[in-house]
Amino acid sequence: MRLSTIAKIVAALLLVLVVALIAAAKSLHSERYNAFLAGRVKAASGLDLAFSGATKLKLGLSPRISFTGVTLSAGKGDPLLSIDRVEADIALIPLALRQLRLESLTLIRPTLRPSQLALLAARPGSAKSISLADSPEGAPTTQLSLSEILIENGTLLVGSPAQSVTLTKARLQPESEAGGPLALQVDGKWQDRPFTLGGSVGPASTLLGAKPYPLQVKAGFGGSVITVRGTVASPLAGRGLDLDLKAQGEELAELLRLRPGSSPSHSFGPFKLAARLSDTGGTIALADVDAIIGKRDSLLITARGAIANPLVMTGLDLALTVEADSSSALARLGGIDLPSAGPLKLSGKLNDIDNGWRLTGLKSNLGRSDLSGELSLVQSPRPRLYGRLAAGVLALNDFTLPQSKSGDLGRSQPLRPAIPVADGRILPSDSLPLDMIRGVDADLSLVAARLLLGPLSVSDASAELRQSAGRLTISEFSAQAGDGILKGEMKLDAAGKVPSTSLRVDGNGLSFAALTGAAIQSGTGDLALDLRAQGVSLRAMAGSVEGTASAILGEIVLAKGAGGDLAERLIRDLAPPLPSEDGLRLRCLVARFPVKAGLINADRGLAAETSRTGAIATGTIDLRSEALDIIIAAKGTTPLRVKGQLGAPVVAAEGKAAFESTPCRAAAAR
Repeated sequence: MRLSTIAKIVAALLLVLVVALIAAAKSLHSERYNAFLAGRVKAASGLDLAFSGATKLKLGLSPRISFTGVTLSAGKGDPLLSIDRVEADIALIPLALRQLRLESLTLIRPTLRPSQLALLAARPGSAKSISLADSPEGAPTTQLSLSEILIENGTLLVGSPAQSVTLTKARLQPESEAGGPLALQVDGKWQDRPFTLGGSVGPASTLLGAKPYPLQVKAGFGGSVITVRGTVASPLAGRGLDLDLKAQGEELAELLRLRPGSSPSHSFGPFKLAARLSDTGGTIALADVDAIIGKRDSLLITARGAIANPLVMTGLDLALTVEADSSSALARLGGIDLPSAGPLKLSGKLNDIDNGWRLTGLKSNLGRSDLSGELSLVQSPRPRLYGRLAAGVLALNDFTLPQSKSGDLGRSQPLRPAIPVADGRILPSDSLPLDMIRGVDADLSLVAARLLLGPLSVSDASAELRQSAGRLTISEFSAQAGDGILKGEMKLDAAGKVPSTSLRVDGNGLSFAALTGAAIQSGTGDLALDLRAQGVSLRAMAGSVEGTASAILGEIVLAKGAGGDLAERLIRDLAPPLPSEDGLRLRCLVARFPVKAGLINADRGLAAETSRTGAIATGTIDLRSEALDIIIAAKGTTPLRVKGQLGAPVVAAEGKAAFESTPCRAAAAR
């Protein structure tokens, strides 16, 4: 066949094709075709499909049909889905045969409200598929043969109040033209943070079916990756979840900030989570939880178990372990800045209670301390901590409390402010942590086989700690110091404008070696304190303290160097020679004096005796300014006068002072 003949045949065919395309385009009546589509959607789902503009068919080698202002709604209120424009690519040859074969869809600026998808699942006719086999009179028939669905600048409105999730670009591709699972790839933003989503989900035609809807997706958000595999029985209603969830990332706080109303300010570190997500009984639950958060050099948290309702963190049944190389890491997690007391390890079973949580089977090690027992925390109307704790060793210095905020200094001043001095003061002026007393209630029972506070060391200690509305009471305190029993009570009232404190301690036959550490090597005696003070710092309290203090000791041995340079100077001048390597042996030591408005009256209330001599002191110690003015008289020596301040005393010879032949008896009888 000649080439010219072939060209004529091709031209004729093209002319026929063009004529057929024009005829098909003219046969598409916009209003009639839109009404046809709306009727089919209504019959299948009960939802209303509407168009705000005309439907247009653009001819060419790649014909395209476009719909303007498309909405899908359940009646009144905001539509379930609204789309600015829908564009569909149409196969060329079928169009010439009066068939609208849609090969791809592009949704431009769609807005979806997923919360209303449940309405579609609840419609009586929602399980029907949409039939487009017939068509309006004279119009081309419609056939769906989609190879992909594209979304540009879409928006999901989720939650209440609604939060916007932007879908910058999204692509859904069925397995074949006949349908099948959908592969999806999404790029978007949530709370102005980019994310990606990829994987596969079940066919769109099975969304309303009776079989569970399969999905397998992987999401990336910042440095975090989340993988979800499983099925959803009713995907449009968001019910019937049976999903394996895995997540890991560089910083858990980034994910927590996605939760409405959550804005953690501190870092948790890397995390890895695996769990089974389900909603049996209508509530989302996590089973087989295996979570690791953080790092040991900062703070490592391990949790295994189940959470019945993770959305509100109730129904907890978790085996919890917390480890850190430094205890300050746990304090920083609660927004508190504390010095480190050494490595920390804590474990227990965490469960929730009414409006709170309970930690049972508690075992912890911090510094020199170990604790066991159980603790419960109730959130409202005020946070309340209660429980029972036991320790083999409890070193109170391991639990250093934070300083109060500087605002407390201006709000709570002592009635008798300390006299200002330039220097030489040793009592700290930092505010005590009264915020913790005002902000949290507590009811704790404590027992310790060994209790340490600085140099103090006692055994078989127990106490009841109660804290309510800014009032702290440590009552029923009892401990053994040697063969003696030490008992007492402390009260701190921080509810008023000026905090007040009272301390009462009594003990007989006490081992003062246990109470003073290395200062007294051996010896027993009696101790009695009954003191009251006001203020927000130790310095302010000392400046206002009132009451009585008494310590009466029998045969004791003072360690060499006990009391520092001042003690050695007094011993050298009053009772030469210096003590032996074993220390200074005393037949008795008595300290018995009243305190009023921060002024200690030591008038003949401080005395000591050795086998060779004795000494008695008279004078005052002014705690308001930490000033000393004491005269010490001993038999056969020139009296000494101690002046200056507690942190920098000055010793000088004094001309005259009365001396007692039995100093300890005189001081004890005062």
